[in-house]
Amino acid sequence: MKFVAAFLAASLLAGCACFGGQPAATTDSPEAAAAYAHIDVEGEVATPAERSACEAAGGEISRQGLLGWENCVQTYPDGGEACRNSSDCLGTCRSDGEAQPGEESAGTCQVLDVPFGCYSVVEDGKAQPALCVD
Repeated sequence: MKFVAAFLAASLLAGCACFGGQPAATTDSPEAAAAYAHIDVEGEVATPAERSACEAAGGEISRQGLLGWENCVQTYPDGGEACRNSSDCLGTCRSDGEAQPGEESAGTCQVLDVPFGCYSVVEDGKAQPALCVD
């Protein structure tokens, strides 16, 4: 039983590790890119310096994801704007509807810089397969 628990814990951590960082600012709007700087929380609980930096950037510390670690949650300046590709956004371009993968889909730039949840990304105006991140 200990082996199973250790295996599950290692699998969860390995699966979450690839989502630790945030997407690079690739939007075509230099003003939006200049108005946003992601604040990382390196451990389970934000340090006073990380908490202060998050608040100074307009973010809020909250527990996120399956592990419930603290993260600095910020609003992307271009959040909610129409998009056709993730390169149009600071975050990802997410599908507005229930389009199947490969179908035309309207997109909206991700509002919060939280990678967790279930969503479909839009690339070249078409919905991609849904992804659930926790």
